[in-house]
Amino acid sequence: MEAPERDRLDLPTHPPRFQQRIPTPPLSTGWRWGFPVLLVAAIAWSAFLVVEGFDQVLESEEGATLDVIVDVTAPGFEAFVEQTWSLLVVSEDGESHLTGVTILAVADRQNGGGTVLVVPPEALSGGQTLAAAHEAGGVDGLRDAVVDILDVEVSNTALLTPSRLRSLAEPAGTIQVPFEDASVAGVEAPDYLGLPFEDPMLRVARQEAWWRAWFATVGAASDPADRLPAIVIELVEVVTAVAGGNVRVVAWPSPEPGTEWVDRTVVETFPFPIPAVPGSRTTVRLLNGNGDFALDDIARELLVAAGAEVSVVGNHEDFDLIGTRVLYRDPASEAEAARLAAVVGGGTLHDPMLSPAADLTVILGADFVAEHGTSSNGGA
Repeated sequence: MEAPERDRLDLPTHPPRFQQRIPTPPLSTGWRWGFPVLLVAAIAWSAFLVVEGFDQVLESEEGATLDVIVDVTAPGFEAFVEQTWSLLVVSEDGESHLTGVTILAVADRQNGGGTVLVVPPEALSGGQTLAAAHEAGGVDGLRDAVVDILDVEVSNTALLTPSRLRSLAEPAGTIQVPFEDASVAGVEAPDYLGLPFEDPMLRVARQEAWWRAWFATVGAASDPADRLPAIVIELVEVVTAVAGGNVRVVAWPSPEPGTEWVDRTVVETFPFPIPAVPGSRTTVRLLNGNGDFALDDIARELLVAAGAEVSVVGNHEDFDLIGTRVLYRDPASEAEAARLAAVVGGGTLHDPMLSPAADLTVILGADFVAEHGTSSNGGA
């Protein structure tokens, strides 16, 4: 028998490590010298751009800068307004019953002045009296009820207990109150202001007369702070600001005076109101384009009465605008622009590049002067 044939390994004749490598073809002369040249050129160009960029920055800092316009009568002046600083003053007797509701609103934080609005606890809000709202929800419940009546928010609240009211009133000394020709010392103020009447409006009349006389006494000092307690609280700060200028004292005429009276009083009391519901009022950028600055307040009052919120005031780039215009950026605001244009007496214009500082921009033209009269001096 033949022996079985053994399996054989087929070994390569030349193992891979002994195979001859194929030499890499040499680089062409152009590539051998061209690539380094391009690399050096790229590095040099990058360095040039960096240096040139620094030079441009330095030169821009050495150039002229734009001046900020601070003159309120200059063309192009604009500024965001400060919303009216106000305080709801809640007066209670020794048993925590509501005896008085007074709203202090600062007209001008720099020059002082403002409004003192005296509201009876019997005033109606949402079908209940303010006294009932206070009894049910305390100071917070009362604040909600007052905001519901006014449809504007107050900045803060201050609680006047009898001891706090005495501390507030005593530094001014004895006050001569025209109502019933009374002389009221500071220590007597809580009893005098809290005394109930069969007719609740008589108590409002007494409180209105006391606030008027007290503010006149405080404001007569060279520094109103001299006739106020030497403590740093918001109530003292607001009183100091209001007493530092012209003071309006307004008494609520009846428990339910009507929407027209309330709306007019709100416009006069809150030059730049805080919306009762954030975002509920259309924001307006109000610009003067006619040069008669005395009429700006008339335009502001018209817009606020129409439910708008003036958030920016200033001047157009020139004062030769003929027609009043209400400009809008968002096409969805066209109807609101038309509504406010009817209020100020002007037309509308769509401008997609309009400043986003407010929903609408109102520019007062010469026709607004013709409609509402010109001031005697044309000053601010």
